[in-house]
Amino acid sequence: MTRWLRAPRMEALFGAALVLFGFRLGVRPIHDNSMFTHLRTGIDAVAGHGIPRVDPYSFTAAGKPWTVQSWLPEWTYGWAHSLGGYRLVVLEQAVLCAGLAWLIVRLARAGSPLRTTLAALVAIGIGAAYWSPRPLLFGLIFMALLITVVERRRSPWLLVIIVWFWVQSHGSFPLGLAWLGARAFGQWLDWRAWPDDTMRYIGAFIVGLVVSVANPLGARLLLFPFTIFQKRANFAAIIEWRSPDFNGAEGRFALVFVALALVILARYRVSWRDLVPAVGFLVLGLLAMRNLPVAAVVLAPVLGRALRRTDGSSRATAAEIAPSRQRLNRAVLITIIALFALFAASILTTAPIEASGYPEKAATYLDQQGLLSPPHVVAEQDFVGNYLSLRYGRRVPVFIDDRYDMFPSDVAKDYRTMNTGGAQALSLLDKYNVDVALWSRQEPLATVLAASDAWTQVFRDGDWAVWRRTSSLAA
Repeated sequence: MTRWLRAPRMEALFGAALVLFGFRLGVRPIHDNSMFTHLRTGIDAVAGHGIPRVDPYSFTAAGKPWTVQSWLPEWTYGWAHSLGGYRLVVLEQAVLCAGLAWLIVRLARAGSPLRTTLAALVAIGIGAAYWSPRPLLFGLIFMALLITVVERRRSPWLLVIIVWFWVQSHGSFPLGLAWLGARAFGQWLDWRAWPDDTMRYIGAFIVGLVVSVANPLGARLLLFPFTIFQKRANFAAIIEWRSPDFNGAEGRFALVFVALALVILARYRVSWRDLVPAVGFLVLGLLAMRNLPVAAVVLAPVLGRALRRTDGSSRATAAEIAPSRQRLNRAVLITIIALFALFAASILTTAPIEASGYPEKAATYLDQQGLLSPPHVVAEQDFVGNYLSLRYGRRVPVFIDDRYDMFPSDVAKDYRTMNTGGAQALSLLDKYNVDVALWSRQEPLATVLAASDAWTQVFRDGDWAVWRRTSSLAA
């Protein structure tokens, strides 16, 4: 009991503040269009539809094989929704963000409050802007758990469990093996000897991959990441697969902390064991912004070691803290706990789904007019397809959404051509028998539709408009 009455150390308080920051990020309303489809898939699975093996949400890929890579997180979303609606899903995301921040703080420990806080703050700052509420959070947590097991020299067999859950949750699991390989290569450069300890973890990781085949979808989950190479043209259209945009607010925020990380690594002596993974994952993050939060996790222990005290001094224990400082520390802890409660309570007073930026009124109009369901065929932008799937489920087949890993390449190519408003745009609408178009008025296709005698605008709300075909398709 006396343990809980002791005043927390400053290092623990600083860490708790960063965990609070992660929790605050997670309580934001869900706005990510990819998460909309993950949510719908989980809701349908828990409602009795099971894990889809073919696409149930679009008409352009209906019946095509679909590997639901993130079936396990989606299952948790579905159960959270069934127990407490979307608000409980938001709470789940907040807990995941807080847990990720806690793991990063533990990895970044540098032996003193300020040094640990600096290392953790830089690591979190690099990736936090990209902590979106979707299965990516699970992938980041498993990456942090992998590094924790290796850094703390825990049993390699723990990786078998971690890898099994990782494979069921997110397609980023090959990055774990890449980190182990980079670490082993760095150790070889340091020692010019075979890195036996890391090789044991690599062996356990491979065993975990073999064991992970035991799942509802079988070996297809292991093969899923290779769809990136098979459909790289499709993925090139996705913003998160592009290099970070450092002109935007998120990019500038991350860039500041990337620069700080480079200054720290350049100022302090860093072993090859740390430098090879750090540089390798930073390069991956600069090639595709979705890799930046992964690079942040990789950098956490590297920054902690770079900033670690080398004078042999020890940290003050709770008993050594002056009574006045103990009272202050307890007050800070109570404040942090109160803020946790306040942020959690905000979930009850805020809409859990943030639909601004999506055509809510236009979708309502289409639904009221009976234009969303067959025999009508609606074309919409990819992110709008995710929104329609969440809102209406399987009742409304969409033209496309952002699941570019499973759409036929010709469908994705036609969509890109259509969206640019080129000469083929109208003929592509004909090709798919589209008779209703829901599109942003700011996009080139809207100009093409407005200039065509074959289409009439029937609804408009802000940047969104609905067009209907006024002439029948040629036989």
